[in-house]
Amino acid sequence: MTETPPPAPLAPAAEKPRLPRRIRWLLIGSLTLNLLVVGVLAGAALRMAGPGHMAPAAADRSLGFGLWSGGLERGDLRALRQRFDASGLDLRRARAEDRADRAALLAALRAEPFDPAALDAVAARMRARMLERLDLGQALMRDHIAAMTPEARRAFADRLERSFARGPQRGERPPR
Repeated sequence: MTETPPPAPLAPAAEKPRLPRRIRWLLIGSLTLNLLVVGVLAGAALRMAGPGHMAPAAADRSLGFGLWSGGLERGDLRALRQRFDASGLDLRRARAEDRADRAALLAALRAEPFDPAALDAVAARMRARMLERLDLGQALMRDHIAAMTPEARRAFADRLERSFARGPQRGERPPR
């Protein structure tokens, strides 16, 4: 009878090499930072897509700069916005009144019986606020353009012409 030798003990399984503690913490920190950046970007995207958000070019037009804002450089636009803010026109109040009037407009349109006088009253309030912003914006633009050198005015006209040819773009920003 032949005896079979007992099985040889298995070689100890090779242990997985572990990452040094310092590298592991660096990876965790990197992942945390990446998640933070993604969260900030996602939050900004959601905020910009939310109700009441206005693209920068549209916001400039609502200040009364109209289509002229397409020819402005970023620094000029910033300076004009500061002058607009310093003018004393309370934009927060005006925008709150705009929201209230849009609600009143919808109510007037849905009212039974329809009251043309109520519609006219809402339209007149909205028009007065728009004209106030438009007049102020145009006066600021006129003064800004009058202070330009002939070369700067020609460059402004060239940028404005390109913006007219391009047409309105969603979320359009002035050139840097």
